[in-house]
Amino acid sequence: MFEKVLFATDFSDYAKKTLDCIAGFPGIAEVILLHVLEEARNPRGGGEIIETFTPDERNLLREERHRLESLNKSLKVITRVKTSSDIPGAIIETAEENGATLIVVGARGNSIVEGILLGSVSVAIVRRSKITVLVMRHRIIEGLEGRAHDMSCPMILSRILCPIDFSLCSDRAITLLRTTKGIGQIILLHVVSHGESKAELETMIGEAKGKLEAIGEDLSLSSVNVKTVVKKGNPGSEIVRIAGEEDVSVIWISSLGKGWFRELLLGSTAYDVAMNAKQPVIIVRTTRAKKIPQAPSASSHYRYDVA
Repeated sequence: MFEKVLFATDFSDYAKKTLDCIAGFPGIAEVILLHVLEEARNPRGGGEIIETFTPDERNLLREERHRLESLNKSLKVITRVKTSSDIPGAIIETAEENGATLIVVGARGNSIVEGILLGSVSVAIVRRSKITVLVMRHRIIEGLEGRAHDMSCPMILSRILCPIDFSLCSDRAITLLRTTKGIGQIILLHVVSHGESKAELETMIGEAKGKLEAIGEDLSLSSVNVKTVVKKGNPGSEIVRIAGEEDVSVIWISSLGKGWFRELLLGSTAYDVAMNAKQPVIIVRTTRAKKIPQAPSASSHYRYDVA
């Protein structure tokens, strides 16, 4: 999953810290470092698109590339710059063009990353991307000067919360876990969200426990420590709550399913988990995007590299 990562940077301190963490991802081989410029039209009219990529921004992008290369000597880093009226589309398009296996977006910062706090960019990427997405977060800590972000890099796979609904898509997410290296512990979570009666609810909880234990035993054969948890309530709220209680390093969640996972891309549950969780969230896509030829789209007007 982490072999080829795309990260869209806005040059904020938070973005730079996220890059530091990306350099240490297990199995990472290549990073596509992208900066997206909002489309700017010539104020004199005529519809002409003007270049807004400044020399300072060019230097910042070069510095971030060199920093990544210094942190991980074996890492290949390429840079891309795009101008677009569709920022999520430009990010996804660049990831597909370059065969990325993971898109990383930050949850704090300025410029395009600021939109993630409001849900506009991140929700659009989650809904539209055929590539797995990681919403990166750093903890909020209390210091002598007030609240601040803990800028240390978590061991992203040290303690994974994996909510499943026993659908085919969540089965595929489990399969991806089996083939991912560097995992410390996996917490399997199922949330029973409804029941016609107390007796039916208890029956559903018992069945879920049995299924989770079977999956856990299978994963344990790969020498991975597995814990199973069954809860009842609202899936989005319970995922966020359990993630906090268990102090997990990342939430690993399938993007589609026949049960409540189906709602993750369509309504408030996706926003609740991806936006409100204090931990990083990996939204697993179970289909691989095809690499497409590099050709300008209607919304992306130019691109170039920064040496």
